[in-house]
Amino acid sequence: MVANYLQAIGFVMFTLLIIALTIDLSDNMDRIQQRAAERETGVMQLLLPYLGFRAIDIVTRLLGMATLIGAGVATLLRFQRLEDVILSAAGAPPTLVLSALMMVGIVTGTVQWTFQNWLRPPAVATQVSLNLGNYGRWFAHTELGGRWFVSDGLAMRAEVTRGANPELRNLQIFAGVDDPTLSRIVFAERADQNTLGNEWVLHGVTLWENDEQSTGNATQTSEKMRMVLPLNIEGLRWLDVNGYYIPNKHLRRIAQLDGTRVADDARTTLAFRNMAFFLPGIFALLGASLAMAGRRARRLAPFRLLILATVGYVTLVSVRVFWALGIHGRISPYVAAMLPLAIALAMSTYLQLRQAGYLRRR
Repeated sequence: MVANYLQAIGFVMFTLLIIALTIDLSDNMDRIQQRAAERETGVMQLLLPYLGFRAIDIVTRLLGMATLIGAGVATLLRFQRLEDVILSAAGAPPTLVLSALMMVGIVTGTVQWTFQNWLRPPAVATQVSLNLGNYGRWFAHTELGGRWFVSDGLAMRAEVTRGANPELRNLQIFAGVDDPTLSRIVFAERADQNTLGNEWVLHGVTLWENDEQSTGNATQTSEKMRMVLPLNIEGLRWLDVNGYYIPNKHLRRIAQLDGTRVADDARTTLAFRNMAFFLPGIFALLGASLAMAGRRARRLAPFRLLILATVGYVTLVSVRVFWALGIHGRISPYVAAMLPLAIALAMSTYLQLRQAGYLRRR
């Protein structure tokens, strides 16, 4: 039984993978050929690794959908073969199916957790370094120009370089933006960071401070000055890159930027990655439960199956909805990560109890 579920999930995953890779290549094949010509190498030497990296990304994204659909299809096939009737007649306990689904959840959960935490971030980073595909288009460009950063009464504009060698140049820092008057203005040629916190060393500094006791303002210059800024070196290195694409060790440092959207993004992503093991198993259980509920007596009810399939898909999509709420700080990271799984598990439990006869209408 476990093998049947895994085969169905594997087939659905393979189908989704082929469809996604076909769409991806239709958009990016010309770029791959161009990059191969620039590197003076064969197209296949870039294409095959690229397909491998994209496959890792796609499996990570779509394994939840594959378990939902695959477990549902396997359950419907078992119903057509009358396996439940045969097993019941042979004295098999009703928990046999649940035990099989638990084993499926362990296998698929291990795959999901491994891909989510360890394989996908390096695969994305390699595509960026090779400047291939959508990730190469989005993230390979490191010179971002002038950007504004605002946090805790401080506003800063700087010329930004992200990536392996991040830099802040031509800084303009305004302190006291929440007050009626500014308390200080700092201009600096560049900034670098050698600490684990948010403290930076500014170079080529011109400082204006509001002096209420005497002249009203005072200006001074210095070669160096230490100052806490609303980002750290990891936040700069991965600026404008969603946490979904960033390795865990970098996310943990970005999460230290309290009160910023990037910190909410990093914390939510870490929470989802910690819960990734449970996602495929819960949605496999939901898919099987919905399929069981889609029959009437000894016959399938097509319209009911269609409605239940829609419910399953909406529940799966809610994972992304709650992720977005966590990223934008609307709910806490672990609430965002656990609530859609709790909803799916509650629905599965209700359907299983109803199927077993514990919740029959009187």
